[in-house]
Amino acid sequence: MNREEKAKRNKKAILSAIKRCLDRVAYSYISMQDVADEAGISKGGLRYYYPTKESLYMALIEDFFTEMDEDHLSIINYLDSNEDRAVLSTLFGIERFMLNQQNIKIFINLILYGLEDPKIMEPIRTYIRSQLNRYENIVEQAKSNMPPISTDEFKLPFKARIAQIIFLSAGLLETVDPMGMDPSMLTRYVLSLFTETQS
Repeated sequence: MNREEKAKRNKKAILSAIKRCLDRVAYSYISMQDVADEAGISKGGLRYYYPTKESLYMALIEDFFTEMDEDHLSIINYLDSNEDRAVLSTLFGIERFMLNQQNIKIFINLILYGLEDPKIMEPIRTYIRSQLNRYENIVEQAKSNMPPISTDEFKLPFKARIAQIIFLSAGLLETVDPMGMDPSMLTRYVLSLFTETQS
């Protein structure tokens, strides 16, 4: 194994270690020594690749969001229908992400750290904004490619959970990447989802 391959392997092991740490405790309780112990290397070995906690978390952010994008692309490449690829890949990507507790814990910890450190928040904000642009395309495709949906087929608890998800995540996303969302407009739109047949 050459030096470059060894460095790549060690970095991957370190990032896997910090993910396991974040699955157990909040980022503020995790020291560089904890990550080194989890990775099975010395603290000096960890600092060789990531000299500071900030550099370690910046690498984690890049790895985390790259993995999400790769999952997204693998789904797009798997599907046969060109028309539905973007819509379906996003839906499957969201499901995979949302149902994975470790991913949720990592994401929440990254946001919390970002709220304390603008340098950490910047790449998170950049990713969230790129996702917003992607969703604009998905919404446009869905309008022309999806058959009409009757809201009557969804039960009340399901609709209530969807409304809850939208309102809670809207607050989170506006904190990370504000676009000046009007709360009354959001409320009217969410209510419209459950009172009309969507086309």
